[in-house]
Amino acid sequence: MHDTKEATAPLPHNARVLTQAEEKRLDIYLYHSPKANGRLVTVVEPCRLAIALALEFDPDVTAFVERPRFIVADDQNVELCFWIRRSDNSEQYLLFRRQNKPTVQAVRKEERLCASVLAACKKSGISLSIRKAASIATDRVANATRLEMLPYVQAATTLHSIDVLVPAIMQHMQIYRTSSFYGLERSLPPFDWRDVRSATCALIHQGRLRIDPAQRLTTATAVHLMEKDNA
Repeated sequence: MHDTKEATAPLPHNARVLTQAEEKRLDIYLYHSPKANGRLVTVVEPCRLAIALALEFDPDVTAFVERPRFIVADDQNVELCFWIRRSDNSEQYLLFRRQNKPTVQAVRKEERLCASVLAACKKSGISLSIRKAASIATDRVANATRLEMLPYVQAATTLHSIDVLVPAIMQHMQIYRTSSFYGLERSLPPFDWRDVRSATCALIHQGRLRIDPAQRLTTATAVHLMEKDNA
């Protein structure tokens, strides 16, 4: 159904296994990643789950690993949240930071730590981006959309009719360019609507089709053919 060459290529990191203490005191979320050929992705707290799902549904991301490594900054070990590989083979790390106290002193301390982490990463020759909770909160609709699509993408990996469904959906999209979940499901009557939806979500996951993730997901949600498939 899709090229898994990048997903199965050797990765430079393994996800650090959570300790028993972390498992007892933290909110843990896990899912089987279609991008990683079913690997169990395990993250802590909702914000990191939102980041993981954004990476999962970004077609430019070919692989990612949670909790890949630590880096020393300000005489402390800071754990980087994700390692990311993109389609151009570039690699990047991502750090999520939550501002716990809105005091001037706490904000300045956090700014100093982030600056130290960025400097340490630059010295080590690695690229780092930092995400804050506020930026994730603004994407709450997109986060919910990805979470809602995930089970359909997972189901598509074991769908017996997938090799027939994908060409049928793409043929429909080549003709109409823009459709909807309802339109696709009505246009392929021999197939169960749930199978059509799974295949459609899988094609969105691959980047062959697209939706606006900032819009709430409904059967009327517009589904567009990506430009690279318009040729």
